[in-house]
Amino acid sequence: MYLIVSSTEIEIGQLRKSKELERDFNFLTTNVGMVESAISLARLFAEREVEGLILFGVGGAYSNTGVDILDICLAEKEYFGDLGVAMGNEVEYFTDDALKNKRIFNLRNNLLDKVENKLNVLKIPYKIGNFVTVNSCSGTLQRGNFLRDKFGAICENMEGAAVARICELYRVPMIELRCVSNMVEDRDKSKWKLNEAIDKGTRVLKKLLPEVF
Repeated sequence: MYLIVSSTEIEIGQLRKSKELERDFNFLTTNVGMVESAISLARLFAEREVEGLILFGVGGAYSNTGVDILDICLAEKEYFGDLGVAMGNEVEYFTDDALKNKRIFNLRNNLLDKVENKLNVLKIPYKIGNFVTVNSCSGTLQRGNFLRDKFGAICENMEGAAVARICELYRVPMIELRCVSNMVEDRDKSKWKLNEAIDKGTRVLKKLLPEVF
């Protein structure tokens, strides 16, 4: 079984109804954030065997990375971005070994290689780079720039590293594909393109996944 995962029904809803995908894929909505994503996946993995996982959703792109609104992005690594002490627009990370958890997840695997190759064949533009998973969306340009520079990242989200942690535990290969709905800047939702990002990401996955799996 291959599993398509999103945090909200609005992100996954069109895929769930897709004739191109209904035969070969199952779907899971986890709810927003790391805790709900980890609980939902761990429960499912304990009951069913999963061959591979596709995490899909929207994300916020960091400035000056070459990534813009409505770009398709693939995660090469995922980082827990704000596990530490909040210090204004920055984070002071734990240095005590007793407080350290694994913070980096390498998502370079055979599935990602296949997806990249097929995107190139289909001539679908995309960006690839590091993603940062946060508990609270960055609401200022300064905070976004801090996370961008700390992790060499292109965008942020609220579930990716938690999903990667569960997939690592159960040895399930995953890819993470997101379409950028907004820039990480001083928060201004009037500039966001949430529905357009979901629509574009959905169209790409409908073309891509039957060719890969």
